[in-house]
Amino acid sequence: MAYSSSDALRQSKIAAARGVESPDQERPRRGEEGVEGDRPPGLSNNQQTMPGVLRSERDGRQDVKPSQGFPIKSAVMAHHDTANRTDDGNQERNSSTINGSLEEVNRYQTNGNLSATEQSQASLSAFLDDSLRQLPPEIAHITMGYLSLSDLITRLVQETFNGMNVVINEMSEVEIPQSNGSTPVNPAQGNVQKKLRLLEFTQDRRAKFIKILVLSQWSRRAESISKVIDLKAWLDAQSLQYDSACSWIGELKRIMALERMPNPDLKTALEALSLGKAPGLPDLGYVRPKQVPPQQLLTALRSINTQLTIRLRLHETIPAPLKNYSISNGRATFRVPNEFEVDLSIADEDPSTQLYFIDFRFLYSPTPAEIRPGRLRDDLEAKVNILLGHDGLEACYQFLHDFVLCHKLGIFRHQVHRLSQAGWSEHLKVEAVHRSLVIQYWVTRPGAKSWIELGIRRRNVKKSSWLHEEEDGPHIGIRWFCAGKEVTNVPLIIDLGDLSVEGILKQIIAAHTNAIFRETRAKLREGHLYSKKTLRLKHHRSTIEPAACNLSVQLTPSQSCTIIQEPVSGRLVLLPPSSLYSRTEREINNLVSPEKTAFACIATLRAAASCEEVERVLRCYGWTTVNSLRPNQDKVRHHFGRDTLRASFFRKKTWDAKWLLAFTASLAGDSWWIVELNRSSRVDPTAAPGPSIRAAFKVPSSADGVALKELSYPELSQIEVTAAGMISQHTDSRQLALQRIPHRLVKTSSSRTPSTFATLYVYLPESRVQPAPKNQEFTKMPRLSQVVKLSFIGVDESTSYANHLVIAQSSCATLRSQPLDSTDGECVTFHPTSGAFAFRLRNAVGTSAIPGLLDCLAKIQRLVEYVTTVQASKIHKFSLRHIEFTYATGPPDLRAKVTFIDESPPRISFGNGNPHLRIQNQLTVLLGGREGLKHVILLLSMTLPLMRALAAIETLHGGDEVTIMSRSAEWYQLRYEHYRGKFDLRLRRRREEFLWFVEEVSSSDGKKPQSRAHEEFRNLVNENGEGWSGMSPGIVASVSGVEALLRKINDIFQNPPAIDPAPIAEVQDYKAQKRKREDDDVVVLD
Repeated sequence: MAYSSSDALRQSKIAAARGVESPDQERPRRGEEGVEGDRPPGLSNNQQTMPGVLRSERDGRQDVKPSQGFPIKSAVMAHHDTANRTDDGNQERNSSTINGSLEEVNRYQTNGNLSATEQSQASLSAFLDDSLRQLPPEIAHITMGYLSLSDLITRLVQETFNGMNVVINEMSEVEIPQSNGSTPVNPAQGNVQKKLRLLEFTQDRRAKFIKILVLSQWSRRAESISKVIDLKAWLDAQSLQYDSACSWIGELKRIMALERMPNPDLKTALEALSLGKAPGLPDLGYVRPKQVPPQQLLTALRSINTQLTIRLRLHETIPAPLKNYSISNGRATFRVPNEFEVDLSIADEDPSTQLYFIDFRFLYSPTPAEIRPGRLRDDLEAKVNILLGHDGLEACYQFLHDFVLCHKLGIFRHQVHRLSQAGWSEHLKVEAVHRSLVIQYWVTRPGAKSWIELGIRRRNVKKSSWLHEEEDGPHIGIRWFCAGKEVTNVPLIIDLGDLSVEGILKQIIAAHTNAIFRETRAKLREGHLYSKKTLRLKHHRSTIEPAACNLSVQLTPSQSCTIIQEPVSGRLVLLPPSSLYSRTEREINNLVSPEKTAFACIATLRAAASCEEVERVLRCYGWTTVNSLRPNQDKVRHHFGRDTLRASFFRKKTWDAKWLLAFTASLAGDSWWIVELNRSSRVDPTAAPGPSIRAAFKVPSSADGVALKELSYPELSQIEVTAAGMISQHTDSRQLALQRIPHRLVKTSSSRTPSTFATLYVYLPESRVQPAPKNQEFTKMPRLSQVVKLSFIGVDESTSYANHLVIAQSSCATLRSQPLDSTDGECVTFHPTSGAFAFRLRNAVGTSAIPGLLDCLAKIQRLVEYVTTVQASKIHKFSLRHIEFTYATGPPDLRAKVTFIDESPPRISFGNGNPHLRIQNQLTVLLGGREGLKHVILLLSMTLPLMRALAAIETLHGGDEVTIMSRSAEWYQLRYEHYRGKFDLRLRRRREEFLWFVEEVSSSDGKKPQSRAHEEFRNLVNENGEGWSGMSPGIVASVSGVEALLRKINDIFQNPPAIDPAPIAEVQDYKAQKRKREDDDVVVLD
């Protein structure tokens, strides 16, 4: 604020400089005392300042720091003005003092011949002119706590609307009573309640809106009222500052009184220092005591000892803690172990007089050997003497005991502060609560706080309790709070003679560490592995050194870890350091309650270590880790058990892609599993991508339920064999179920099959092995037994394929007389005595052996049928691929070999010189037809005489004279080229008898050749012979008589005909046409 008159402003400034307040001058604002040049460097005009304080420097001197807000220089100027008025003779000295004190005035000093008064007046005038140019700043505008009127109105409207809705709902809930016919009811009563409720709400809202109206009218003058508020705040601040200045001046005066020193007396000091005496010093008249002789002194001390002994034994009531005392050298020394020793004595022989304090010593460390003379000793002596005079030894002991306890707590406090600033920094939090010391340790650990309380523990006992040694009085007590809960009955060893708060901390921390490891060990021992001592678990305890406490956990047979806890930070550490342990260590240290949940982290670590070892070993033996299968923990527990913590999956290259070998680890034990995966096509579109587990089956093992042993190749091979067997049996059972084939698993023990596998008995109807026979003859053939035994016998080491043993029983008697030929490479054996076939199936693990089983059984059934068919013949050898037998005895014997390889059609073959070579292809076709081998055997016997006769005719005539064409196994054509004769030979069945029909074939023009031979043949139609008879238009011969008939015909056409030019031309023409046809049939390949 500024005055309207410049003269008034000048007068106020002069008055302020002299320290006199002008009556019409306003107080300066806070922070505006004095001019800008009076402020220290770095302090702005708006900063608040405090009055000066008197502080003690390190060198012992005291310095007064003036308040930056108090106008020191103005006060000095006022003092200078007063000095000028009172002491004109010292005007120059005062002027120079002012000039040395005021930097602003010095700036305007001039080097002239002016007098000191004129120079001072000129400097003051220049200083005031400079101050006039500096106007005060504006008063601060206060806006804190102001609310907008629009917000208030909006809130009131919204509140009114919400209240109206509530009132309407309440009115709708008011029930109007209904008349029941006998009691009259006034329906207007409910309406009155509704109206009253609405009226109350309206009146309440009206009152609030009236207040808003008043506020809106008052807000028109808000600007003026705001200025009044600002001015009021400024005035209050100035008043507070002036009050602070007065208080500071008074405090400064009080402090400076103690610092005042008298003027030195140099004359007396010089005499005392040079002569050793000063005549001016007063003589107090002290009389030197007489020197006591030693014998008299000894007698006096012995007398005092006697008086003390009599008094303590007869007249004094000695508390129980002070019973241990000794008397010597004229004093009674009372000793309280680990606390203090106090020496007392008497000043009079009268027993009613009091004992007096002589000396005091502490009996614990770290403390000084004795209390040095000074204020502490004087106060202690005075207090003890007063207590001895009033209450005797009991009060003395109580005081000294409390004094020692407080001193011990002080030592504890000092020690713990040193610890918190040294090695235990940032891990201890110390608080002094009344006479107790609270020490919180492991400050940086998460979870509830743990602390100890050191204090004086008292009991509500009577005064006379000190007489009884069994009752305890006040003593140093310790309370331990572990995770916020007080722990009692803690065996602590506290040496009160050698105080060490670090030792107490270590014992508490050791107990806390042991509690964590004890709970963790108990939780781990709930598992089968550690309860049965399959894996080692040892807790090393220590009650005084927490670093010696550790928990040794064996994770696998080859790997162990040690868990320790750092005493200072409380951080759990796993040794030896490794990447596998680091994650578990981090998880344990983030636990809120490690004593309850740390075991889960260690169990997970053990599972991870086991899986890591197994993965490393299996990779060396050709297994592949399946990283794409990552089921969540819920899926793992669903398929492998709720105790499972970790699972690893492996695949063998030769196994089917949907089958895996799994290894699981838990506290209950490590196990092997076979896992079946779902198909790649996902049924559930919301499911996660990648493979998923369909089913899992536990692999029985000798190490089931215990820790994994160190895997060797034999053990791993045994696991692989067991897993492969389970997969094969599961796959075979599922395949049989899909094909609806009855089967059953029977647990058996055999030298060939492992005892862990069951034998699969399969019931196979005839329709499952081969097609149902169409012929009645086949129905009577012996079949295989319908029950087939399928057993898993191991894994092939070279290919890792699964081997199965199949045993099928046959009732064919012919098979039992001949051993099975094994030269064709089939893994089939036959036991002639029992008639059992045993064969081995080999397939990839995960694929079903049932298709191969059915195929092999079909082969065996086919062999049985073939052997049964040819049982009338002599069988030389047979196997699943061929059968060789003699169908005609000689000489020479005629043999046939029927070969049936896999899916190829069966074929029949004959040796060289066999007459049936001519129709080998036709017989092969018939062998693969519906009639089968039985029809072929029949044809062999029916065509044998014919084949012999045809072979003999070919031998007699050669290749050019006779041509034999085999149109089928039952139809042949015999041609004599010279005679142009053609004869058809057909096997037909007539009246359950097979007969050969021989008939002459006409030429292409429908005419029959005319020659002597033809005439003779035509005459045979009317004749009969051995085994044949003529029957127009041909000749009929039996199976055995066809050979004689052909011999008769060959005799007719054997001699060459007479030379006849016409027939010769016809024969040559016929041969030329034949060669042309043969040439047309030749295809030349370039």
